[in-house]
Formats: sequence, structure tokens, C-alpha cells
Amino acid sequence: MPSVRKPTSRFVHSLFLPLLLLVLLGGCSTGAPDSNSQTDPDQLATGKQVYEANCAACHGINGEGQPNWRTPVNGVFPAPPHDSSGHTWHHPDSALLEIIAQGGSLPNSAMPAYGDILTVGEREAVLAYIKTFWGKQERESQARGSR
Repeated sequence: MPSVRKPTSRFVHSLFLPLLLLVLLGGCSTGAPDSNSQTDPDQLATGKQVYEANCAACHGINGEGQPNWRTPVNGVFPAPPHDSSGHTWHHPDSALLEIIAQGGSLPNSAMPAYGDILTVGEREAVLAYIKTFWGKQERESQARGSR
């Protein structure tokens, strides 16, 4: 005797298949991943707190930097911006984490060293937070340079 489908079974299948396709296709993307989409919200919260307490006084609350940051004042360069208008995103993570830990490497930089002040996790969190100041293109470019 042939099997007979119940009407509820057909209804369930008509809902299940589209839902399954949405779940499976939701993981597909043709574009590059957004570097901040994979960042832990707790890490960003820590990074924001660390940035505001240690970095914002010089680099600006929104990463805007100090005015005329390319022109030294009394031989010392003002703090550069960390937003898209600056050059921070031109450097790989390893270099940026080194600068945070060791301070500015130029003799005419006022950037202090935070290696003995911030933990490795706090330095990584503040870098993750700084990346939120960048546009998508800058984040993608910097991510390629960090690989």
C-alpha cells in the first residue's frame, strides 16, 4: 500500500526548506569580512574604557588627533589621529601593538610606553577599539597588511 502524506507534514516541509536555505546561505558572503564583526563586544568595551583613560587626552575621544599633527611643536610631533584621516591603519597589528607597548619610536614623539601599565589583553582591546574609528576600506586594507 502506498504511503500517504499527512497535510501537516507537507506544511512543515514547506516551512522547513526555506528556513534551512536561509541558515545555510546566511554564512555565505562574497565580500571581505568586516574586521569588527568578529570582535568580542566585551573586548570592545574594555578597549573603549582603556582608550578613554589612556589615549583620548592626546589622540582625541573620537580618534581625531591633535591639530596640525604633521608639524612638530618645539621639536615634538602632536598626537596623530587614529581615525581614517591618519596613518594608523597603514600599519600591521604587530607594529601597532609594539608602539602601544614601547611608545613612539621616533625621538620627536611624545608617545609614552604602556607595556608596564597595560596588560597584553588591554593593549589588544584598545587596538580593537581604535579600529572602530576606521572606515570599511581602511579596516580591510589594514587586515590584509596584518596577515
